[in-house]
Amino acid sequence: MRKLNNSRNFAIDLFCGAGGMTCGLIQAGFHVIAGVDKENRCKETYIQNVNHDGSHAKFLNFDLFPSDEFHPDGQQSIAINELMTILKEVNFSRENGDRLLIAVCAPCQPFTKISQIKLTNQRAFEQARDTNLLLVSLGIIEALKPDAIFCENVEGILKKNYILQQFSSLLDTAGYKTDAKVINAARFGVPQSRKRTICIAFKQPEKPEIPDCDPEATTPKVADIIGHLPPIKAGDVHPTIKNHCSRGLSPLNLKRISSIKPGTKNAQLKHTPFGDLRLECHKKGNDSSFTDSYTRMEADKISPTITTKFTSITNGRFGHYDTKQNRALSVKEGMLLQTFPENYVFYPENSLSFPSILIGNAVPPKIANFFGKYISNLI
Repeated sequence: MRKLNNSRNFAIDLFCGAGGMTCGLIQAGFHVIAGVDKENRCKETYIQNVNHDGSHAKFLNFDLFPSDEFHPDGQQSIAINELMTILKEVNFSRENGDRLLIAVCAPCQPFTKISQIKLTNQRAFEQARDTNLLLVSLGIIEALKPDAIFCENVEGILKKNYILQQFSSLLDTAGYKTDAKVINAARFGVPQSRKRTICIAFKQPEKPEIPDCDPEATTPKVADIIGHLPPIKAGDVHPTIKNHCSRGLSPLNLKRISSIKPGTKNAQLKHTPFGDLRLECHKKGNDSSFTDSYTRMEADKISPTITTKFTSITNGRFGHYDTKQNRALSVKEGMLLQTFPENYVFYPENSLSFPSILIGNAVPPKIANFFGKYISNLI
């Protein structure tokens, strides 16, 4: 499909969170008219995204479920009307060659391995509801008729309840050709081992084929990305660098992290200058499970997957590689390993919990940038 000289590529970011998808799509040349999310606390972080014409991507605070007896607070029809209004305001015109992409990054928790742990009735209900968010977006797709759809989610979405297969089948009925594939973000220049499912759909005669890697990308190591930041201690907030703050540690956990060398397993805690510092559950002979908790990253390797718990040494290999810094990653370091720009700020800026959730759940902008360019070339 030939683009006209004055044509433009527009995008809408559903379940936008902190704006990782929006950030990458803007880098790829898209004009993102809006991000939509139910969590209004995302707004202050999200609206930092500025399009190439100087306009800010708008943040829309809507619950994207249709309003019905099961979801009386659903605002899908209101969201659709608002998005249509914004498209008119930016003079979106297919006759002039303009194209529209809808990105759908529904909450991933229902599809993760950890979600297999027994949940409370309330959490089980919430996850069952969130599992359907990908399908809920079909109402918006049907109304706005985008030229392309881009989904990023965890690896397990290809298996769990076959939600992605249902989604693809319904898109096929609507005239789209789809492809879905599990990729590792490290093969696209993201400095972490991060497996994600990518799904792309086009209204074109041939099925798209998702690349396995970015052939032009080089993958930096952890020290390349965060080594320039000044050292801080556990519990510190840097006085001038926003988000460079770390979680405090108990005296016992300070002993644990100070006894671990980069890249080793937590079995090393059996023999330390302070005695056996292993957790009781790690003393029962099962050395094969959760061996990364209370351990450090390695400076010359990529990081493990940045999760919503990356500011805690108890939830994975999130200890700083510098043995003089006995702490987990700072919010700033996690942000950079997710490939957000250096000047991006997560709000509240000196908080840990909510920024960590936003960062761990974000689409790495470098992934969105690559696939944004890929989609742009095809539409």
